Amino acid sequence: MPSILQRNQLAVFATTWLAYSILYFLRKPLGVIKPSLEKEFGVSKTDLGWLDVGLLLPYALVQIFSSQLSDRFGSRLTISLCLTIAGSAMFTFGMWESYGMLVFIMFINGAMQGPCWPACCKAVCAWYPDAKLNSIIGFMSTSVFVGGALGTALAVQLQSSYGWKMVHVPPGVAAVALGVLVYCVLYTPEEKHMSIPGKEVVVNSLQRIGEEPPPKKTMWQMWKIPAVFEISMTVLCLKVVRYCMFMWLPMYLVHYLNYSVAKAGLFSTVFDIGGSLGSPVIGMVLDRKFKKSTMLGMWIFVTISSVSMALFALTARWGVFYNAIFMFLAGATNGGTDSLLAGSVSMKIGEANGMKLGAAVTGLINGFGTLGAVVEGPLVGFISDNYGWDAMFTLMILLSAAASLMVFRAMTIQRRTERQINASNFEDKVPLIA
Repeated sequence: MPSILQRNQLAVFATTWLAYSILYFLRKPLGVIKPSLEKEFGVSKTDLGWLDVGLLLPYALVQIFSSQLSDRFGSRLTISLCLTIAGSAMFTFGMWESYGMLVFIMFINGAMQGPCWPACCKAVCAWYPDAKLNSIIGFMSTSVFVGGALGTALAVQLQSSYGWKMVHVPPGVAAVALGVLVYCVLYTPEEKHMSIPGKEVVVNSLQRIGEEPPPKKTMWQMWKIPAVFEISMTVLCLKVVRYCMFMWLPMYLVHYLNYSVAKAGLFSTVFDIGGSLGSPVIGMVLDRKFKKSTMLGMWIFVTISSVSMALFALTARWGVFYNAIFMFLAGATNGGTDSLLAGSVSMKIGEANGMKLGAAVTGLINGFGTLGAVVEGPLVGFISDNYGWDAMFTLMILLSAAASLMVFRAMTIQRRTERQINASNFEDKVPLIA
């Protein structure tokens, strides 16, 4: 029989997983319905890119500047309110006849989704020991890709049967319902008067030596934490690639490889499926094989992602089999490393030495990374309109390579900081990447 702690851990994990997956039911269908929007509203690909901006710009800015909401008000209230408002807004998406209103509704959706990832990470990490956080966040990150894949499949089916105006209605209702469930379930261990083995050691150690927790840090102070900037730049590059696949892969397959609209929508889920499997696998590999050097493992997997994107572009005309293999590998390594860098790694930095800023640091890193996804929409639309799809994929390959270089730099910073601490033989207050 599972213990009371295990039952609570399972309930929190399952609820958080469902809550975050439903956000992709509200986000991912945009890539499916873009061809229909292009035809109905008579807009260019560059204009379609502004829908991406409408979603991602507020998403990024809210994470950067308001990610401490869940540190201050708690994950339960934050996630519940955001799900309810985002679901209600997207429920009305198909009711508007103005293209500008569609952009505005996407703006509301993005703003409400912004605080959710840091809050979800904080809610889950609070219930599990630090030594297992890469694995736990890896498994939780499958919600991103499973939600994306199922959201795409549902959107394809709804669009085929009822038209694009209906694709956001069922997800909107489900998001509001999950908002209620989150409020009923996501209590913290402290609220339930429970302790988590593996998290008490640091707290007790600080208490024994009589140290006070470090003061709260501003956003600018958090930038000074070693490797935070490098991790943020890595996530930025990874997210441009990832959101390009999310938002434009179906159109690329239709226009460049002559897939049908339905086939392109379904095939694009290969990237999501790769991410859903890659996140937990990479998380477990990091916890078991790279305990002392997480960033070394990250560098290896990000490099594999770069190579996979290049091979996909080179073999694009070879057929569905080769398309699927390399898109699966790219999704597994891109999505897995993105989720962990902006999840367990950043959460450990923010929670180290009793700072209690896990959500703030996670939001800063993930939000800054999402700024790259903001420019992705107009950028990819402009490049594909003026230079073709080959140029677009060349850009994705270069960005993947840049991510690999930034992870390598973060790894060297980590090792240099560790050497300095060992040489000086004192306990530094600056949190290290686990």
